[in-house]
Amino acid sequence: MLLLALLGSCSSGSGTQTQASPGTNSELNVQVASYDLAVGDQRFMVGLVTPEQELVGWGGVDLRFAYLGTREEQVSGEVVTEAAGTYLPIPNSDGEPRSREGPTTVPGAEGSGVYSTDVEFDKAGFWGVEVTANLDGEPVVGTATFEVYEEHRYPAVGQDAPRTENLTLGADGAPEAAIDSRADQEGGIPDEHLHTETVASSIASSTPTLLIVSTPVYCRSRFCGPITDMVAQLAHDYSNVANFIHIEVWRDFDDSVVNEAAAEWVLRDENIFEPWVFLIDEEGKISQRWDNVATRAEIEPVLQDL
Repeated sequence: MLLLALLGSCSSGSGTQTQASPGTNSELNVQVASYDLAVGDQRFMVGLVTPEQELVGWGGVDLRFAYLGTREEQVSGEVVTEAAGTYLPIPNSDGEPRSREGPTTVPGAEGSGVYSTDVEFDKAGFWGVEVTANLDGEPVVGTATFEVYEEHRYPAVGQDAPRTENLTLGADGAPEAAIDSRADQEGGIPDEHLHTETVASSIASSTPTLLIVSTPVYCRSRFCGPITDMVAQLAHDYSNVANFIHIEVWRDFDDSVVNEAAAEWVLRDENIFEPWVFLIDEEGKISQRWDNVATRAEIEPVLQDL
């Protein structure tokens, strides 16, 4: 069984080529939403958009994965595995969006989200995914290509967490916006309870740490603000089991100066990908991580088990 029309020529990044399988309409643009895919088992996410630029959300979708080879050697693209994708909603500024039947087109006022599944990639190189959704009762399909690396490029589960000396409240010489980019807008640093401790000191205290690295004001995906708010609420609810820390990405956004602490976590090859949420255990190792999209439904059960 072949995954149809996934690769004209290998290239890095996510593709949005679409070609219909028999009995379906080719009306789905697929964007791979995962930041750091490597050999092994991990969470995989895609965002779905119609050709009319309407977001697709809710319900579930079917995913098929095929290995496509490397830049030097392409292969036929036989389907390796299939999986079901579930919807992860990002709350809008008014709070958690209400659940809906789906998949369906989602008005921007209701927020956005991605479809997620767990999948294992057994080799590095280029892969393809075909996504099929019954969109408002009509089957639609789309495909995308993406690269899987031999090893993770960002701090990964099982690794020692960087002993970061991030900026905290009252840091000498640091503008408030370097601690949280919302400070200029809100007349002071919001969520002060996320800015009282460094990652290094939290690890030294042998206390689990939930860390979010994000720039709520300047985030390209617009996910950072709602996800940072969600982590701040978890900090109120679970302060007895973990320390909670936010690291702002930008020391000076206008001059493109990145906070050194954030660079340790999210800057690679002069590229910044965020938001990220990491759970660091009592021994200072990364035990969980969530890239790009992180929801309370995923994180809260982990905190409850601490």
